Amino acid sequence: MVALIFFSLGYLIGSAKVSPTGKLAISANTFQAGWEAAKKRLADSGFAAPMANLEINNVSGQVTAIQDNAITLKIRPLEPLADPSLDERIVKVDANTKIYTLEQKDQAEYQKEMADFDKKMQEQLKNPPKPGETPAAAAGAIMPPEFFVKKEASISDIKVGMNINVIAADKDIKNTKQFSAAEINLQPAPVTATPPAAE
Repeated sequence: MVALIFFSLGYLIGSAKVSPTGKLAISANTFQAGWEAAKKRLADSGFAAPMANLEINNVSGQVTAIQDNAITLKIRPLEPLADPSLDERIVKVDANTKIYTLEQKDQAEYQKEMADFDKKMQEQLKNPPKPGETPAAAAGAIMPPEFFVKKEASISDIKVGMNINVIAADKDIKNTKQFSAAEINLQPAPVTATPPAAE
């Protein structure tokens, strides 16, 4: 990101003209021209190509406002030179939206599930896939256990300042400011260590 900033500044300074008084005279479109040139340079380098062709159907971020059935979500930029106005998204909640709180699974239960998963993986290694058979098909699509348990919630459980993950009803929301949510997961607050009692 620092390199990109300096790259853009280089275009700005390179395009600036020096007036007879010795001051820099920057035209109104100099910044935009530099910005567009930086974006083109980044795209030409291939750096931005993987993200440019990728469909995005979920975002995570912090809730900054809730009004009726609309949630304003502040997200991190999806790519280095993304439109800054898309750092804030409007998430619409309707009757079809599923809302869940994510609660950490009981540690003993999770460890038991992990042990079962490891056992199945070891069995898979002992029985490699047959010729022409994919490893997933041979294993019966073995998936690791989830670390969290989903519990049903409602929009009233969502508060300003919370971090949430939103799965969109639309196929691709990379450049969409407002969209409907198919599923919202309320992420648990980070666990903070309890300070030792004063003696």
